[in-house]
Amino acid sequence: MANKQKLIYATLALSLALNLFLIGAAANYAMKWRGFSDEVGWVDKRLLRTEERVIRHLDGADKELARRVFQERRPELLGALEELRAARKAFRASLSVKQPDPQDITAALNRSQAAAQRLNENLHGALRDMGSGLSPEARAKIADHMQRRHSRD
Repeated sequence: MANKQKLIYATLALSLALNLFLIGAAANYAMKWRGFSDEVGWVDKRLLRTEERVIRHLDGADKELARRVFQERRPELLGALEELRAARKAFRASLSVKQPDPQDITAALNRSQAAAQRLNENLHGALRDMGSGLSPEARAKIADHMQRRHSRD
């Protein structure tokens, strides 16, 4: 009788673990699917994460300066990212036709390069605006953090 009870409990525990695993996997894929449908939201979330990574190392007035710079640059950064995604989508579309037109491919690549340049300029502009206004202590703290993270360079 005790062996049957142990077998039932083991089966119940295994069943519960399997159900929790399946529910967790379904929830994970549902969240990923939700993220695929909202591309601009995904980009905005990515920018917010980047902003928070920089800001968490700052204090007081330096933190406010960084927030203000990111807030001012956000529309340009989002626009450049959206344009880059659209240009890459156009490039894929120009390659997927039966007989690709070299002019369409070149135009899509030129559009992608211009969008990447715009994104790069805005990102470096934000870093320049932030770096020139930060206190020496904040610059040293960021430099130290970057040195630890990128010691191979």
